[in-house]
Amino acid sequence: MSRPAMSRKCCSQCLRPVSVCYCAQIHCQPQNRWPVYIVQDTRESSHAIGTARIAALSLSNCRLTTLNPDKSHHSTELDAIRLLQPVLIYPGDNARDVSELTGAPVTPLLFVDASWRRSRKIMHTQPWIADLPRYSLNLSAGSRYRIRQQPGEHALSTLEAIVYTLQQLETGPERFNSLLATMDWVVDQQIKHITANISQ
Repeated sequence: MSRPAMSRKCCSQCLRPVSVCYCAQIHCQPQNRWPVYIVQDTRESSHAIGTARIAALSLSNCRLTTLNPDKSHHSTELDAIRLLQPVLIYPGDNARDVSELTGAPVTPLLFVDASWRRSRKIMHTQPWIADLPRYSLNLSAGSRYRIRQQPGEHALSTLEAIVYTLQQLETGPERFNSLLATMDWVVDQQIKHITANISQ
């Protein structure tokens, strides 16, 4: 008779098992003038290696809201974000370059944290998101998020998109490098865990 698996104790903040909790890697909370809002697919919220929570815990001005695009969804949180008239950071044929926001009045930035297919579903069920002014990053470098296969050569994790956007819009862009360092640490720990399991 097999022994039942023991549940691992998890950190209440980052939701990771205590053995790989990354809260100690967050040494400071960079003060971002441009508010960041993340609309997250509920499926992503259960991913151990998701990056949106890293951003939410690391930035001083960031809010994370989850929704399930498979269900009819209405929330006061989404209503509040909508009233702020944010701009959407998401690639597309009608997207303008993020650099065009440089020097513009500070505006809330909205990011969608989901797979590409699920993100399109979110915008279908929440058409106000799809109708927002859209901006995208134009970067030559690829993603450093090595743990998950990206759908395209220049696709980025949510955290990378947030960091690179803030680095273009705010003074002292190096302040946000700490978020990437935390993500790198999480990825390294996950790869070590996978490698250890394969070698057993």
